[in-house]
Amino acid sequence: MKQPNDLALAFARELKFVRDAAEKQNLADDSLEKLHVATTGAGLTELYETLRNASENAEENLLLMHAIRRFFKRAYLTPDFVSSDIGDELISELTLAGYLENDSVTLKTVTDISKEAREYSSLRDKILQKFPRDVADRWTLDPMSAAIEAKLRDHTKNAVFADLAYNYFLAAIDADKMFGRGNRPASYEATLFIAVQQTLLKADPAAIRLSLITRYQISKTHSVDFAKFNTSIDQIFDSPALDKLNHLIDRNGAPFRILHRAMASDEKLAEHLSSEKTFLGPFDQAISESYATVNKNVNRGIVRSVVFLIITKFIIGIAAEVPYDLWVHGAIKWTALIVNLALPPLYMIALRLTLFMPDVRNTRALNREISRILFAPVPEKPFLGKKKARVFGASYNLIYGLMILAVFAGVAWLLMRYAQFEWIHLVIFFIFISTASFLGFRLSRSIREIEVGDEAQTSVTMLRDFIYMPFVAVGRSISETYSKLNIVSRFLDMFVELPLKTILGFVRRWGSFLSAKKDSF
Repeated sequence: MKQPNDLALAFARELKFVRDAAEKQNLADDSLEKLHVATTGAGLTELYETLRNASENAEENLLLMHAIRRFFKRAYLTPDFVSSDIGDELISELTLAGYLENDSVTLKTVTDISKEAREYSSLRDKILQKFPRDVADRWTLDPMSAAIEAKLRDHTKNAVFADLAYNYFLAAIDADKMFGRGNRPASYEATLFIAVQQTLLKADPAAIRLSLITRYQISKTHSVDFAKFNTSIDQIFDSPALDKLNHLIDRNGAPFRILHRAMASDEKLAEHLSSEKTFLGPFDQAISESYATVNKNVNRGIVRSVVFLIITKFIIGIAAEVPYDLWVHGAIKWTALIVNLALPPLYMIALRLTLFMPDVRNTRALNREISRILFAPVPEKPFLGKKKARVFGASYNLIYGLMILAVFAGVAWLLMRYAQFEWIHLVIFFIFISTASFLGFRLSRSIREIEVGDEAQTSVTMLRDFIYMPFVAVGRSISETYSKLNIVSRFLDMFVELPLKTILGFVRRWGSFLSAKKDSF
């Protein structure tokens, strides 16, 4: 029976400490008064948030933090944007939107949120004196949103998990072999920390920035030092070294992702780490749960992606395609419009049929890997990063480029021949079919993330890859551009969310006023 190594023992100690601290905090919170929110406008607010989140198509674990950020973006539009009750207003809005349960947030937490907002807003004012607004928001608004979200959701287990993965990869990766002797980045440790957070926790850049600010104890009261530190973080995010580490950790991260699942489902995981025999039972259960969760998330992702495609296609169709047809032809070309509206969602659904969950061989491989990580002696020398990436000749890239052109040209000819497409219809079609392909590719990666070794290729997956990889390449560029511009989300924020939540906020305050008036009689 194998015993835990030093890495596992340290991990178990931290898990116990965090669990005991959480139990004490829960007991303390139970005795504190909670904020009660009047539910006027709750249904309308929650309906809007569902629409808004579908248009953004963000990861589900990031929705709360994004909602907090949007709240403060609106608050910054008013002269007195950080009032004494800003925490109360924020919690009220998040509760009405369905992110929080009513009577779940203590008044002490509300006060702490208001204090956090004032500190970051004061820092933001100083940063704005020397830097553009987008930079100031990235350095202050983003980590503030992450800090407030951390007060509403406990992320201490994630921090423990990140420390385990960071310490493992710090010892396992041969940086000199990976980057070349003498070329190891000066900020290697911080770069590795970011790679672990991005790859294994799917952390948002805002949350990673906050983690680094906390880890290196950067004060919010010294704006110059704060700006210098955040400038270095920006440089790491854009560095090729981060891309290399992300790829390496991603390919070796499957057992860690299952371990993260085990942490969430097994409260006694620290005790189970006492031996390999007691640990592998809960780990096997976590593997099964991970397979089921990934399968469920893929199905949910397909539905959300279809909704996203329909919403954006409807808006763009009304804004561009229909006016073009009326202007040029005097009538709507219904065949092209219907094909453009229906085919990308149907294509997205068809891609689901090509996504398969891992088999029992992958389960055995995951057990072997986690046993090596936690119950075998820690290797004295690093061993990851020595294998050189496979290099393909220029002929492969030439063939790949010709394949992309052939696929696009063939599809364009079919649409022009049988659906009477013109240039604008083709542009819109390729934008949306490429977006659908990239969304499907991202969903396939969620399965790949829990697989050990190289991806198994079947005739079905090879045919799928041949057809949709050209669209994935284009869809990735479109998605990156859209995430920066996000026209639909900006439209909703400005013309729907701002007036809607301003009116609902006034209605809530008016209700409080009337209630206070009744009490005075």
